[in-house]
Amino acid sequence: MLFLAVFCGFLAEWQLERTIEHHREKQFIHSLVEDLKRDTAQVRIYRNFNDNMVKYCDSVQYCIRNTDIFKNSNDLYNYSKELSRFMRYYPTDRTIQQLKNAGNMRLIRKWNVSNAITDYDSKTILLKELDKQLNDQVVQYRQYLIEFMDMTSYDKLNPVGSFLDSGIKTKGNPGFITNDIKMAKMLYNQAFTFKIFLATATNSAEGMIAEAKQLLDLLQKEYHLR
Repeated sequence: MLFLAVFCGFLAEWQLERTIEHHREKQFIHSLVEDLKRDTAQVRIYRNFNDNMVKYCDSVQYCIRNTDIFKNSNDLYNYSKELSRFMRYYPTDRTIQQLKNAGNMRLIRKWNVSNAITDYDSKTILLKELDKQLNDQVVQYRQYLIEFMDMTSYDKLNPVGSFLDSGIKTKGNPGFITNDIKMAKMLYNQAFTFKIFLATATNSAEGMIAEAKQLLDLLQKEYHLR
């Protein structure tokens, strides 16, 4: 009788632990769904921003290729300053980090769900790395502007310090530190390289959006979410 009582107590404790773990699993899943929705919205904004940056790359190259920028510099100044902007990608991965760092992935009982979460996390890590490389490229591009654009000339013709204000158009055709055509060609090549990094990051963002939708559909199916 004593053995039976102990055994029954063990079963009751085991069942209680399973119930608690199942409840925590559902909490993590609901939290993950919210994270995925926020992350998807952010990635879409990030992708659209980078798509616009590609257009500015094309505009910078067009100006250098088809106009005498040393006589008519307004457009190049306008497009160049827009291209010097950037948007960082910061993933909404609170729940995934909690699952990974506290050993809570064991709570996800379904292997297909666990694998899908891991795959999405890998995509997130990849986009973060690509974004870092893209940011480094922006920094390098800004250095080219510093060595080529003449802010003294710009500030004499435009509101002082307004170069990075997106709502202000350049006036007066400001000059350059040097009229060496090689510097213009270097800027052209920099815009070309920039487009490669932008395209890579954009493709990765597109993949993440698709992966997030698949994961959301899977979670809704497996956990009967509305």
